[in-house]
Amino acid sequence: MRANKAKAKIKAGKKAYGIAFPFKSLPLVEVVGNLGFDFIFLEAEHGFFSLPDIEEMVLMADAKGLTTLARVPNIHPSTILRFLDRGVLGIMGPHIASKADAEALVSACRFAPRGVRSFFPSKYADYVIPEDVPAYMAKANEEVLVTALLEDESALDELDGILSIEGLDVAIIGHYDLSQSMGEPGNYKHPRVAKAMDAAIEKIRASKVIYGRDLVISTDIIELVRSGAQAFLKKA
Repeated sequence: MRANKAKAKIKAGKKAYGIAFPFKSLPLVEVVGNLGFDFIFLEAEHGFFSLPDIEEMVLMADAKGLTTLARVPNIHPSTILRFLDRGVLGIMGPHIASKADAEALVSACRFAPRGVRSFFPSKYADYVIPEDVPAYMAKANEEVLVTALLEDESALDELDGILSIEGLDVAIIGHYDLSQSMGEPGNYKHPRVAKAMDAAIEKIRASKVIYGRDLVISTDIIELVRSGAQAFLKKA
């Protein structure tokens, strides 16, 4: 099984750099790999990815030494399994609003005894049953990076419970949806929303869970093209 470059970096207290993709583009993954990034991130909740798209993006990422992370559409085990079986090594679960949600997310990402992930001889098992299946499962449990995306006001009320779940690696706040759930659609700088986010971030940083924006640094491929085009046009 390939090591999770992003997880190794953040566990060492270093920053991991990546590019988010809302659509399939194998040539752009190749370019990103040549530039020295650590990971690609598939925006598969709002983006445009079929299962073959996911597998092809992972294959190209692997070829260029990149780890693939993904934001999944929901935290149902069968949904998450389809990403993991195609070689995705990091799962971000959307709308984690309670301790039960966080437990369900972690459980779907891990083999027993920690979770309920179903075994299949998939990509990182070289499509064959490993000689030592327990060792393979233990290694997979170590390598998968599990991130909770906090987007609902109720998540702030249940934050202590969410952060207590063993196996949750990272938590991050979804600013826009959180502001929407707090009655201030899109206005995450509203004093009430900003104060709540600051308190939540402080609590995450004081826990064993990593606050994602501290060590997982990413931009999306569209912003990268836009900023590059603007810089070019200014010089032209």
